[in-house]
Amino acid sequence: MIYAWERGDHDLSERYELLYRALGLGDREHAEEPGHGGHGMPGRARLDTLLAGQLDELIRLLDDQWHFLVRTDNLLGPRHALTGVRDQLTVIDALLRTVRPPARHHVLQLGARYAESAAWLHEDSGDLAGSRYWTGRSMELALEAGDRLMMSWVLYRRGEHAAADGDAAAAAGLAAVARREGGDLQGPMLAAIFQQEAHAHALDGAESACLDTQDQVLERAASPDDPGDASSGHGSFCTPAYVEMQRGRYWLLLGQPAKARAALDGAVRTLPPVYRRDRGVALSALAAAHAAMGEPDEAATAALQALEVARDAGSERIVSMVIPVANALARHRGISAVAQLQEALAEPPGA
Repeated sequence: MIYAWERGDHDLSERYELLYRALGLGDREHAEEPGHGGHGMPGRARLDTLLAGQLDELIRLLDDQWHFLVRTDNLLGPRHALTGVRDQLTVIDALLRTVRPPARHHVLQLGARYAESAAWLHEDSGDLAGSRYWTGRSMELALEAGDRLMMSWVLYRRGEHAAADGDAAAAAGLAAVARREGGDLQGPMLAAIFQQEAHAHALDGAESACLDTQDQVLERAASPDDPGDASSGHGSFCTPAYVEMQRGRYWLLLGQPAKARAALDGAVRTLPPVYRRDRGVALSALAAAHAAMGEPDEAATAALQALEVARDAGSERIVSMVIPVANALARHRGISAVAQLQEALAEPPGA
């Protein structure tokens, strides 16, 4: 029916037009005409016409699309996933202006999940203001839904902001609150929260506490065969290879680049292919370790590989990790790989 509508063979029913939007297939010119609601979305009256079974179908579709977008993000980065997440949030916002319990509860949960994804994607894109906005929006939706597990995960997201700012006290405090709010947490989600606590210890220079917490992370890590679509729950990215990557980054914070290099070498080789962007993070940290050990050629080579991943994915977060390495290597510009790194950073993205 959708394809026939695109050819102009017949008008699309309200149900299928809404599904068309949710699938992110594109906009039709007539969607902006009076009576079709603003911004290419069906108006409230049109959503009111959805039967219960049709609404359930739409909710299932939005859930399936979220897993698909998570996998897209893990493999290709925010540039390829953010548009889809925004499209689905538009659908969810329209639904929230209409639906009542019990369906509203499910839509709120979906909204909280999509908003948290938007927060992460904005963070990875280098838009921290946007990330903080969507983190707050996710918390609002999770609170209305009474979804304590999601509230726990949003607190984790806020803790990641604090850790990125170098605020060890806030990162540790938010991780503790996330564990408390999540109740009887198990598995990878708990592993990710413990990982945040380990990061806080590393920022504090507390080596023993950091390593002890990392051991707890590894005990709860996700399967290395995780498909990368969060089907096993929040924190499913926290595989053993991810834990090893983070261990290497913490060794850098603790001023031990040789140990960092060993951990990061292993992580780069074993990170699951679906987590390609994590490989970019690992390479940027490996570059920093090489630079700290006085190995400019190896540092520049790893940084170039990290920059390639960052540019392909649109991850400004990874670019921001490469820049300090390039600055530290500036005095070695006579080395070919270092010169290539400087030139690559000077090029505008997409050049």
